[in-house]
Amino acid sequence: MIQRRAIGIKAGKAMRERNLEGIGVSPGIVIGVVRVYARRRLMVRPRPLSEKQVEAELKRFDRAIERAAKDIARVSQQVQKRLGAESAGIFEAHLLMLEDPMLVDRSRELIREEQINADFAVLTAMSEIQKAFGAVKDEFFRQRLSDLEDVGRRLIDYVQSRRNRQRKLASEGKHILVADDLSPSEAACLDTSHVAGLITEKGSKTSHTAILCRSVGVPAVVGVSKALDLFKDGDACILDGISGRLIVDPDSRTMVAYSRQRAAYKHFEQELETLRDEPPVTTDGHEIELSSNIELPLELEHVQSCGGTGIGLYRTEYLFLARNTMPSEELQYTEYIKAAQAVKPGRVIIRTFDLGGDKQPRGMVFPPEANPFLGWRAIRVSLDRPKLFRTQLRAILRASVEGNVQVMFPMISGLTQLEEALKVVEDVKAELRRENVPFNEQIPCGIMVEVPSAVIVARELARRVDFFSIGTNDLTQYLLAVDRNNATVAHLFQSMHPAVLRSMRQAIQAAREEGIWVGMCGELAGDPAATMLLLGMGLDELSVSPVILPEIKMLIRALSLEEAREFTNQVLTLCSADKIQNLCDRTVRERFGSLPIWRPQVTRRRRR
Repeated sequence: MIQRRAIGIKAGKAMRERNLEGIGVSPGIVIGVVRVYARRRLMVRPRPLSEKQVEAELKRFDRAIERAAKDIARVSQQVQKRLGAESAGIFEAHLLMLEDPMLVDRSRELIREEQINADFAVLTAMSEIQKAFGAVKDEFFRQRLSDLEDVGRRLIDYVQSRRNRQRKLASEGKHILVADDLSPSEAACLDTSHVAGLITEKGSKTSHTAILCRSVGVPAVVGVSKALDLFKDGDACILDGISGRLIVDPDSRTMVAYSRQRAAYKHFEQELETLRDEPPVTTDGHEIELSSNIELPLELEHVQSCGGTGIGLYRTEYLFLARNTMPSEELQYTEYIKAAQAVKPGRVIIRTFDLGGDKQPRGMVFPPEANPFLGWRAIRVSLDRPKLFRTQLRAILRASVEGNVQVMFPMISGLTQLEEALKVVEDVKAELRRENVPFNEQIPCGIMVEVPSAVIVARELARRVDFFSIGTNDLTQYLLAVDRNNATVAHLFQSMHPAVLRSMRQAIQAAREEGIWVGMCGELAGDPAATMLLLGMGLDELSVSPVILPEIKMLIRALSLEEAREFTNQVLTLCSADKIQNLCDRTVRERFGSLPIWRPQVTRRRRR
């Protein structure tokens, strides 16, 4: 039996097991003791300058930028050697932030006009950016703010003539590190010989900290409310990065149970590794295309390393959200080429920008809207801003000669809207022909099925496109009239609701009857409990987060299409989401046992 003292619990001390929950962002199970990491507070005070001191202060600020840039470049090189180009790309983006006018030009303006010291000017500029964009819910944009804070803190250190000394985050033995948050720089410097796991108060499944933890193999749980108050140095803890669960002061029975789960997960990972190069084929010979959803370019390396064949959803919003001006055609072309070449000969489906809602780039003016998610967004913005739309389409079409590039339109609600988008594609093709610019004349065009009206007219839409990709996130939100970001009603957001499943089947049948293929790129595609159900529905492709891809492949290879169809027919007779979810969960347990399958965590659904 495992003794409690083995993880640092004092013999004879009466303790009570506590259970906490967060978001599991890097899978694995750790049993160990906690070390609380308190980030050094920024000590910045305003200091008025005389007119004669301003120029000297500006020069000090410029020198700090140069030193910070050299430091970031050094970190980038170290990370590339240790973790590869994917992770190093985070710090390439940090270098670009040292040119961000909202940070750099604004800081210079404050030094010159307000006559204040450079470090306080940087802190003020950072605060202004956070205030202006802190309310944005989009995880990608929130991560840019986190990156900006990382860059800003480094810049302040150099303005204050501090050497950039990376404090070791753990120095003795193996620890589970508890922190408010870790910057990408801190996460990249995690010493895995000491840091066994990570718990943070802040963070999300798409944060750079999460990505880096997965890269270095450190299990992590983020979004743990009041973690710094709930933990103290030396606390015994079990960290379950698979479920997002934390157990503080576990009793001996819990310790034994999780020790077995940890061993099972390690064995499970070894089995998954053997399947990496195997095709996703059912036991009766039916092959499903298994692709990846890509949020950031630095995720490209994960696609093939996790056993994927292509990119089923390449989100392009980052090109617009990460800068102050609209991305040029050349910039977009370069990014699309990288994606096409990374997965060649697999296909990359580039979704035209889905701006609006909570994704509003700084270079565009969006009207005030009572409900922006039902307002001016996605294809509606594209059609109303033809120059922006044509620039993106030119870049996509040019990239199409370098690989299997396809284009997909988001939030199509009807045939007229689709025909308008396709006409722009044809106009851009004609323009490129006149310029003798090569492109794939037969580039496939498809739509995301994510609006209820698109389901109802799916047959008419299918006659005009080459493929459908079902976006379950918005389809569920709009069908059930539930804002999935609203904690009050989030428990009503149920992708396995009968209305959602029947709508999906209707769209799939329409695609089948019109001879086009149909895939899925929403979160439901990455839910292992739904794999058998989705296979039985007749999907040709599943596009999921790269990190969940091996588990989905394993399930596909263990199922037959015939049994999946029988199961789906049974599911579709049920009339409640709870019954469907319970049946899917129970079937997975019965069919596969207690496999330690990791699901990328989503917002907790809580009933009031």
